[in-house]
Amino acid sequence: MSLLRKIFRPFMIVAPYVFRNSQTVAYPTERLVFSERFRGRHRFHFDRCIHCGVCERVCPCNSIKLVPGGPDGKRYPQIDYTTCSLCGFCVEFCPKKALEFTDLVEFSEYNRGSLIYSPERLSQVPDLKEVVPSLKRRIKSYLTDKEMKYRRVEV
Repeated sequence: MSLLRKIFRPFMIVAPYVFRNSQTVAYPTERLVFSERFRGRHRFHFDRCIHCGVCERVCPCNSIKLVPGGPDGKRYPQIDYTTCSLCGFCVEFCPKKALEFTDLVEFSEYNRGSLIYSPERLSQVPDLKEVVPSLKRRIKSYLTDKEMKYRRVEV
């Protein structure tokens, strides 16, 4: 009896999980809808910036430098995503909310120099369909009393 118990015990442990919903998301075709507090790529607003330099001073990774740019030639933030930890200090301490987070997390580039975002590039956030062309549906996660489940939302 002990031998049969040893053989069937792993199957009895796994059996309840076989018929549950999948816990993974098929990324290129499906993508999660992140919460509003999610920290993805930054968006920069030229019209809100007052050139105070707070974002540069509070950055613990020294990823933000003020560079001349924009329509008026004043100094605006440039972010180096090779060193940025997405801590959120720049967004939190900006007095006019010129920097904000988006839900874009796709940072793949062929060379490291492309991960330095100029103020002009920060102000232009691409559409999600441009970044992930094979995206077919968005999925929102929610918790039940036993597990996490997913429901489809509009693209």
